[in-house]
Amino acid sequence: MYRLLKGVPGIPQGSRLFSKKSHGILAGVGFTRSKVDHALYIAPNNIYLVVWVDDLFLFFPTEQAAVAGRMWQGLQAELDLGKWSDIDDCLGCKIQRDRSSLIMTLTQTAAIKELMVKEGLAKANSVDTPCATGFIFTKADCPQTKEAQMACSDEQTKYRSGLMSCMYFSSWSRPDITFTISKLAKFMHNPGPKHQAALKRLLRYLGATSSRGLTYSFAGHPAKAGIYGYYDAAFADDIDTRRSTMGYNFFFEGCAISWHSKLHTYVTTSSNHSEYCAGAKAAREAKMFQMLMTELDFALYVSPIDLFSDSQGATAMSYNPVNRNASKHVDLADHYVREQVERGTITVTYVSTKDMVADALTKSLPKDQFNKLMGQVMGYILG
Repeated sequence: MYRLLKGVPGIPQGSRLFSKKSHGILAGVGFTRSKVDHALYIAPNNIYLVVWVDDLFLFFPTEQAAVAGRMWQGLQAELDLGKWSDIDDCLGCKIQRDRSSLIMTLTQTAAIKELMVKEGLAKANSVDTPCATGFIFTKADCPQTKEAQMACSDEQTKYRSGLMSCMYFSSWSRPDITFTISKLAKFMHNPGPKHQAALKRLLRYLGATSSRGLTYSFAGHPAKAGIYGYYDAAFADDIDTRRSTMGYNFFFEGCAISWHSKLHTYVTTSSNHSEYCAGAKAAREAKMFQMLMTELDFALYVSPIDLFSDSQGATAMSYNPVNRNASKHVDLADHYVREQVERGTITVTYVSTKDMVADALTKSLPKDQFNKLMGQVMGYILG
């Protein structure tokens, strides 16, 4: 047994030790840790620093370059940091700025192409959507015996590796594949041939759309100013558990900044119930944005946060506290959306289903509808 005198790469406590050390160093040069997100540090004059594992990202207005430079020099005295430069690549995510047009894009083209080569699909035929319309995800398609599992163990290992790579892309710049990934991830422990075929289709879609990403335009005023969100639910769509899939996405400057797709953790008893529960999850995310933006002195963008739902019943439940037979069983936690409406943190507004951009996070859609909605989410225009 040996006692380490300092943290070394690879030990379980390494990230915690680095976080503890970096926190003290950042506090010494004038940064204060955010109460909402502990990876974010704030300094006067709108200077922000984000810690991502062992990478540091410094953001500041042009007129504060001198102040930020002195802070960076203070960090260099304590950490092994080089001269700063504009961020153009962040862990495989390419960041491009058109400063004349005030447009910023986030893409992962190179990393996706690398994955396609690794999977042997660099020259595979393209597809228009990540998931076939009407595809049924069920554990009935999983190998049912140990012998069957052993027979396809190599394919299952490859499935897990490929799906984890897709998860990485989804979390950074590709909300269009989030629904499919959330479904395929349920079978990661024991995927069958149909699940593997579905993953292959997802990869073929990624390869065909590798240049797509998120496009933010700061040149003008979007149709909706500030942060706003959409949420939706597909009632009892999981045939194994009869649970509903919920999804939400939040926007700023005409492009998505947060998205989520997941099965409810419990069975809902009606379409209104599932939509209302999805609203509670979206309200929590909205509350986080409200706290964060207020802390950053940008409360104007979240006063309040507008949420949109395509369920008139769930929208009415968000405002009307009447206790009916159809809603008496609703869990206490799901009334969170109503409380945030009463506090003025959010508003909930009805939109038609054809305008519900979160629809692509709860179900597989035909090509035209999918591209229309995801074009709005990601800020791209198809030629």
